[in-house]
Amino acid sequence: MNPALDVGRLRLLREVELRGSIAAAAREVGLTPSAVSQQLAILEREAGTPLLDRSPRGVLLTGAGRALVARARSILQLLEEARADLDRLTGELSGHVRIGTVASAAAALVSEAATRLAEHAALELTVTVAEPARSIDQLLDGDLDIAVVDVYDGVPVPVPDYLVSVDLATEPLVVVGAVDALPGRGPLKLSALSEAYWVMPPLDAACGQAVRFACRAEGFEPQVRWETDDMLLLVRAVAAGHGIAVLPRLAVADNVADTEIRPLAEPSMSRRLLALTRSSSQDRPIIQATLDELVKAAG
Repeated sequence: MNPALDVGRLRLLREVELRGSIAAAAREVGLTPSAVSQQLAILEREAGTPLLDRSPRGVLLTGAGRALVARARSILQLLEEARADLDRLTGELSGHVRIGTVASAAAALVSEAATRLAEHAALELTVTVAEPARSIDQLLDGDLDIAVVDVYDGVPVPVPDYLVSVDLATEPLVVVGAVDALPGRGPLKLSALSEAYWVMPPLDAACGQAVRFACRAEGFEPQVRWETDDMLLLVRAVAAGHGIAVLPRLAVADNVADTEIRPLAEPSMSRRLLALTRSSSQDRPIIQATLDELVKAAG
């Protein structure tokens, strides 16, 4: 009779698939590479077949290894659902919640929610700032419990069916310039900014994509002089007169530097802030409590 497969070792095999190496998997789970190798060797004996193809260049999963990881995903999801059922029965707010979030939401929403959640001594919260694509990948891989992402006009974000989303806020994008540097008075048309120099997030950031696409739709390519995904630096660069920016209102930190903020009249642009979580864990009290606090902070 073949021995039962150990769930903890299945989790390690999945980590190797996700991270691409035993060393990276070991760092993720807090073990030494030697300990992970030993556990995987035991798993191979349990499985009765090689699961990893080891070479000087690293490790790859064998066909059997890939098949076992596919099953491991289902098993780990079932265990997560079982954990959610038990937590829901006890109603206890204890455990670790890992949040990935865009920077502007971290400052404006997540920080406030985290402060209120700190009242529950047994609930541990960690926050990582990342762009939506990376947060969603980490959520799917099980490295995060909640991803706070933003969705801009013209830049769709694919969300798999087995993730659930909670709407937090919808806000307009505004024009930001140095004091007295913006033309005219009142709302601005994007086409009126075609000759301006720009300070802008990079193209791989959703905001940077959305604003560039909007400018091109108006018939011009923005003259980007400063490019950064650091919103504090971006606002300081605008205040110093290095260019203008079009940003979500929450991304403009009023206490960083003096700027002039005007509505964007034509075309109007907006972004939605969403909180995503796995359907298998959404009923856990600590996940639901965190989502509730994020909604309150956005309210």
